[in-house]
Amino acid sequence: MLGIVPVDAVLRQVDVQAVLDRIDLQALIDRVDLNEVLAKVDIDQLAARLDLDALIQRIDVNAIVDRVDINAVVDRVDIEDLVARTEIGRVIMSSTTSIATRTLDAARSTGVGVDQFMNRWVDRVLRRPPGTASGGPARLVAAR
Repeated sequence: MLGIVPVDAVLRQVDVQAVLDRIDLQALIDRVDLNEVLAKVDIDQLAARLDLDALIQRIDVNAIVDRVDINAVVDRVDIEDLVARTEIGRVIMSSTTSIATRTLDAARSTGVGVDQFMNRWVDRVLRRPPGTASGGPARLVAAR
């Protein structure tokens, strides 16, 4: 009867490197079902171990922005809705009204200046002495 040889004694006789050299590692990897392995991974536990600050520092934001089509983004913006949500509409209306009011005031002021010029010119043509002109229609002058 043969004696039982201890496993350690046998392993000491085996050239482990030679055994590893004969293993086709790619064939072994191809036999692993990656989906089955990933199904067993606890994503929450994995995420808790991530250093998000270090990960964010590795991101090249400029490279991401360079890939963005700004024209496509702007095309998606609803300008009317944006104006409706902000005070821009009121500001535009207020500034437009203000410009129109100033223009109208300037036109009125110019009209008054022209009217006064014409009164002085008519007074000279009619040879009226200064200060004797009526100053306007009888009803308006009387109301003063």
